[in-house]
Amino acid sequence: MSPSDGVRPLAFADYDTAVDWSEREHTNLLQTVRTAVAAGHDRLAGQLSAVLWWAKFPSAPGADWPSVGQLGLEAAARCGDRVAEALLSTYLGMAYAQLNRSAESLERHRSALAIWREVNDRVNEAHSLNLIGLNHLRHRRFEDAADHFEQAIATFQEEGSAHWAATALSNLATAHHRAGRLREAASTGEQALAAHRALDSRRGKGNILRLLSDLRREQGDIEEALVLAHTALDIAADLRNIRLEGYWLLALGDAQQAAGQSPDALTNYHRSATLHQRLGDRSRQAMAWHGAGEAYRRLGRHAEAADFHRQAAVTHRALGDAWHEAIALDGLATALLDDDPEAARRHWSEALRLLADYNDPRAVAVRSAVERRLEGVDQAS
Repeated sequence: MSPSDGVRPLAFADYDTAVDWSEREHTNLLQTVRTAVAAGHDRLAGQLSAVLWWAKFPSAPGADWPSVGQLGLEAAARCGDRVAEALLSTYLGMAYAQLNRSAESLERHRSALAIWREVNDRVNEAHSLNLIGLNHLRHRRFEDAADHFEQAIATFQEEGSAHWAATALSNLATAHHRAGRLREAASTGEQALAAHRALDSRRGKGNILRLLSDLRREQGDIEEALVLAHTALDIAADLRNIRLEGYWLLALGDAQQAAGQSPDALTNYHRSATLHQRLGDRSRQAMAWHGAGEAYRRLGRHAEAADFHRQAAVTHRALGDAWHEAIALDGLATALLDDDPEAARRHWSEALRLLADYNDPRAVAVRSAVERRLEGVDQAS
């Protein structure tokens, strides 16, 4: 008898019932992989670890699954199961990305891509291209990101995978937006929103609404930015997904600040930071701290603003994220300017050093703004 003989699939009445069960059984389910490995059931261990990547509840701590994912990957390799190796490499790449382990994430995705090409699996090849694009996006390698997203979109469309084509299209819109190409971001983002609506994809719709909220805010349409952010967060609540809620709260906080609602923004940044701490995502926790710093500064609480910007800068530095460290240092310098202009000068000078290697339109604009602020300090002294 094999370990799976006699197993009957468990049916759930609805989404919430399934999430409740997954939350309750989370620790036990992870232990099944370790038990299977200890018993020598390598194929089962690989299968279980792959299933549990998707079966974990939406707000499970990010650090819980990778250890059993690695056990499953090693078990699949012992079995010579190349497809299982590729799947588990993909899931590990996604898990490492959530934990800000970018180099390991990229290595896993490239390993998966090589296997998918080896076995001629075009859809999963496109998944790997999309995920590698996200890695490039996180590090502001926008041309590489866009190239990978466009390859993924074309392949998904050729293979009739409309849902994933829409997802990659959303990622392409994000790349345009982060690079400061707002016209391209708006056009691509509206295409992605239409696709997600046609597919009735709530998560995909929420994600692109979050992006469009940021875009509308930058274009000066603050009321629409607020509406879009609130709508996205309603979706996150329906999905009981604190990872989405934590990230999308940043867009709401930014829109609220632009609307002059700094106390509300501060509340949302603090909640975002708390959720990301629970999830183990230090990068987005630091982004929330930066947002809190901006809100404190607008409220005239400059000492608290400086503390939060400083915390954000230290964390981004530890993660090797020069862009967000520079943004946090800019906020720190602004908060310190009245009381300690020499410290502000040092922080702006360091921010300029960190920004020197970026040449996308957004980076050029940010660098020019920091240069003007630094010139102002020099002239005042």
